[in-house]
Amino acid sequence: MRRFLILLCALLLAGPAAAHSLRVFAKVEGGQVSGYGFFIGGGRPQGVDWLAQMGAETIAKGQTDARGSFGFPAPATVTADVVVTVNTGEGHVASTTLKPERFGGAPMPGSAVTEPAAMPDGTGAALTRAEVEAAVAAQVAPLMERIEQMDARMRLTDVLSGVFLILGLAGMALWARGRRG
Repeated sequence: MRRFLILLCALLLAGPAAAHSLRVFAKVEGGQVSGYGFFIGGGRPQGVDWLAQMGAETIAKGQTDARGSFGFPAPATVTADVVVTVNTGEGHVASTTLKPERFGGAPMPGSAVTEPAAMPDGTGAALTRAEVEAAVAAQVAPLMERIEQMDARMRLTDVLSGVFLILGLAGMALWARGRRG
């Protein structure tokens, strides 16, 4: 019983192993794909391998820089999802998928902009679809980055769930032990 209590205390005092969860953020902007890998809880993988594939074809690869970043020219024609994978070589592997729509290819459902849109101020100037998409992408990229970081962080509910799981398992073990005796 004493060993069990010592083990339980050690488990409760142990901090979460957040560094083992790797995530990847990538964006397409101005004909360039860029992004970075990051560990939940902080830190970025420096000097590790990354790979970009479109279907089964490798379109770019390299190593992250000192900030955990990568970048490569966007393919001229995107025929499938582009998957960017960061591999630290220590069992930490993460990837993100960029859909063809992110490259200005096939329109997304509900985006039926086929002609240049006239400016509301009546100046007669018009924006092409590519200009509108580039402007929207530039505005949305920081939001997407922030959402990815928020999804990746450790929450209090995650910690409490782990603690109560351990307590529940300990209670079941004590109940089973009491039934034997």
